[in-house]
Amino acid sequence: MARKKVARVKDKWATKKWFTLLAPEYFGMAEVGETPASDPELVIGRTVETTLADLTGDASNQNPYKKLVFKVHKVAGEKAYTKFHRFELMREYLNSLVRRRTSKIEDVIDLQTADGYKIRVKPVVFTVKRCKSSQKRAIRAISRQIVESKSSLNFVQFLQECVLGKIPSEIYKGAKKIYPIRRVEIRKIELLSEPRTEVVAG
Repeated sequence: MARKKVARVKDKWATKKWFTLLAPEYFGMAEVGETPASDPELVIGRTVETTLADLTGDASNQNPYKKLVFKVHKVAGEKAYTKFHRFELMREYLNSLVRRRTSKIEDVIDLQTADGYKIRVKPVVFTVKRCKSSQKRAIRAISRQIVESKSSLNFVQFLQECVLGKIPSEIYKGAKKIYPIRRVEIRKIELLSEPRTEVVAG
């Protein structure tokens, strides 16, 4: 009996193939991992995590702490193509930014990009010292205004400006007029929905 079970397990793995996971085009279609499956359809919907440092080969700045999650949407041959699913800063990095007697100002902003992607953006601002509630409200308002003004960008442009630090830099410049700022980050971006693609009959 035991021998038959072992044989069945071996046969199950013998039917599986390895599929190479590729990042989206705007991340250079870099290889981000492999996944086994007995049927290409089973790969659809799987997610893979990587860091910006691994993706770009650049370990400078905060890149090792910037995590990207991609989801497989198409398989062709032994290649599995992914789309953006989520971006977030690693918890240990965020924890390292917290200081005693300082303020941490967070917000959650939903917006739609110019090309119809609905996303949830979570900026966070760290002050040099503890600030007043009125100053927190003013900083949060500036942060929200800057993020919402970027709805004129398409999805890829918006994502790049967040991940590469342009939007946090703009928030920093605006917020420091209210109170001394130590650091600004986009701690998370979630994809809520994509624009529907029209299927044209041939």
